[in-house]
Amino acid sequence: MSGAVESVTFSLFRGRMKPMTTPAPLDSALVCIARTAATHVGDYLRKVARSVDSVETKRDFHDPVTVHDKSVERALHLMLGSALPFSRVLGEETGAHVLQPNDLPELPEGIVMPEGEEWERALRAVADLGERVRWIVDPIDGTANFAAGLPWFNTSIGVELDGRMVAGVVNAPLLGELFSADSRRAWVEASQGVRELDARGADEESKAVIISYYPGVHALASDPKRAVERERKIASAFQSTRRYGAAALDLAYVAAGWIGAMMGTSFKPWDVAAGLHILSVSGGNVMNLEMGTGLGEGLRPGVVASNRGFLAPSARAVLLEIAQEDTL
Repeated sequence: MSGAVESVTFSLFRGRMKPMTTPAPLDSALVCIARTAATHVGDYLRKVARSVDSVETKRDFHDPVTVHDKSVERALHLMLGSALPFSRVLGEETGAHVLQPNDLPELPEGIVMPEGEEWERALRAVADLGERVRWIVDPIDGTANFAAGLPWFNTSIGVELDGRMVAGVVNAPLLGELFSADSRRAWVEASQGVRELDARGADEESKAVIISYYPGVHALASDPKRAVERERKIASAFQSTRRYGAAALDLAYVAAGWIGAMMGTSFKPWDVAAGLHILSVSGGNVMNLEMGTGLGEGLRPGVVASNRGFLAPSARAVLLEIAQEDTL
């Protein structure tokens, strides 16, 4: 492949895998770009975390946004647009548009443009892709946690090539964990080193912790009796339930085997694109339902995700029931 970049993926494993001697495919270059961009804004978020003094709202007070959400999304657009002019982006704060080339991008204060040999190799590998690439970006997934000073938040970037998800990155700066996947392997970089993700964990619901976002405020308001009964079914089936508030990071933890399952009914594409890709590549189980949206696989609002050893049948049954109601 002309202009291909040598794999940065395999070289991370420090003796656990043999380094590649042949050129790696485009997805390795794309995951390199996404990882680098996410870590650069992560450095900024680490500095400003726990010092948020102003929070605005979007739809309602359950949906907060900070100046840092906007600054980080702008920085990511500038980095990714500089790396790959005319690629497309779908982001939480600014929606969908085409990234324009910018030779001298003015990044928000405190965020610097990536540089170095690895970055430049990756840029050369993808130089001709342009609009074939779409970045699906959540600058701060878990804004309410971030604004409150909790560490459970992340920056997530999913990467599509020709309409197919080929890479995903989830960076949790306060936790010191960076999850990545190309189209073949998923891995996490943390203080303990680098390890491959294989989604091995719980093998049945009664042994698993589930992160569940059902029922939410709207389900409880519209039909509280039915919502509580469904919640009871889930709580009764699983060892324990949690609601951490950052979907991409939840899914990455399922991929790592640290959480058994995750469920929700109303996610946006930027909430789940990167995390679902990481989980799928790691070998985890995914049910992803349209819920009437018409969105493609890996971007849909209805999710039940679990470790590779079980399918989370109780959670799947509840999600299917809700989805059936949405189609009536």
